[in-house]
Amino acid sequence: MSAKTIKPDLLGGFRDMLPGEAIMFQDMVATIRRVYESFGFVPLETPGMERWDVLTGNAKVEKSIFTARIVRGIEDEKVSDETWEQSYTLRFDLTVPLARVVAAYPDLPKPFKRYQLGRVWRGEKPQADRFREFYQFDFDTIGSNSILADVEVIQVMYATMVALGIQNFVIRFNTRKLLNGLAALVNCRERASEMLRVIDKLDKIGIEGVLAELQRQPDNEYDESALAFSAEQATAVQSFLEIRGDSAQDVIAQLKQLFAGKSSTGEDGIREIETIVATLRELNIPEKNWRFDLSVARGLDYYTGPVFETVLTDLPKLGSVFSGGRFDGLTNRFMPDSNIPGVGASVGVDRLLVGMQQLELAKVKETLTDVLVTIFDQLDTALQNASLQCCNEMRKAGINAELYLGEDRTLRAQLAYAQKKNIPFVTIIGPDELRQNKAQLKNMSKRTQQVLTISECVATIRSLTK
Repeated sequence: MSAKTIKPDLLGGFRDMLPGEAIMFQDMVATIRRVYESFGFVPLETPGMERWDVLTGNAKVEKSIFTARIVRGIEDEKVSDETWEQSYTLRFDLTVPLARVVAAYPDLPKPFKRYQLGRVWRGEKPQADRFREFYQFDFDTIGSNSILADVEVIQVMYATMVALGIQNFVIRFNTRKLLNGLAALVNCRERASEMLRVIDKLDKIGIEGVLAELQRQPDNEYDESALAFSAEQATAVQSFLEIRGDSAQDVIAQLKQLFAGKSSTGEDGIREIETIVATLRELNIPEKNWRFDLSVARGLDYYTGPVFETVLTDLPKLGSVFSGGRFDGLTNRFMPDSNIPGVGASVGVDRLLVGMQQLELAKVKETLTDVLVTIFDQLDTALQNASLQCCNEMRKAGINAELYLGEDRTLRAQLAYAQKKNIPFVTIIGPDELRQNKAQLKNMSKRTQQVLTISECVATIRSLTK
């Protein structure tokens, strides 16, 4: 009896990345990594799985997350001997694992500046360009209260966008202190995080949608999600969100009037923003690429100070591609009252890659091979060895050289293989070339060919591919 055929289907919300896209991805990641390292950040790796209590703090979980279990066979329903708190949980971001590392290794030099590229998992409903498994590329500074660390986040964001060849982008920033000050003004301190999550939807649902959600009344006596704002409270939020000005100074002046003598937290936030704006100008970062924006709320509860997000102005519907903020005290779940400061941001590399493709800043590249070295006659040992030596010399010279290993050994098939993979050059060493100790070098795009020494082949390929 033959085995049952299994369909090679993917799980919903997951995807494969084939070579053409994977090469684009790696090129983009390499560029981002160089920027991070230029600011002094070093790499860190953490497991894809953590304990449930590490990731959640045993608090109420607002998002859908993945847990895993160990089974001994397909019929085995027994979960491993771990308790629920110790159960295997797939990380939903890279920031909480960072906090665990900082707590577990207290001798790490402070400030600790690290970057990390890794997959994360969230059990959200799959949508176009939104997956359950995706990459984040974070950088964070742990152990610095300096506002310059917050400014450096904007510097890194700006440098990254420029390095990727993106010109039309805006880094929008705000501070949770202003938002917490707003919560105090509308007497919503105890549910400030819930209010801010609604405000964070402004770009998606508009001001009317935000106000409607803030004023929504409970559906029944068990409905605890409704904020049930009064008309007066909603109007105060609207007034805050609609503050506009021709410059950051204009907005700050209006905020000073709003918070004067009413909220010390709000006044602290104003001072933070003033310092950030002044420093960005001192650094000559173009003002077309940054904006103080009161609507930036960032929904995560652990943000405590400045918050940031980067949008591509040519693709407004794409959403934020690079976001973050200050998260002082995130280690407190592991080290009570430690209040270690931290600030950083994360590139949504999958979304950014989609944006770069739409802007034609990243194009599919099917191969990393510079030259395909053919084997003229696989039954002729001398010709085969000549091709092997040619390959070795190319690689020693830093050229990506691929030896043809296909089953169809005709020269026509070898050239078709190079054509299909968009390999720019092909070398052919036949009996005539072997006698001259040379190789025929074919330029596949120009459809030209030359008979050259191997060193001349190397020089030609280098001049046209590097």
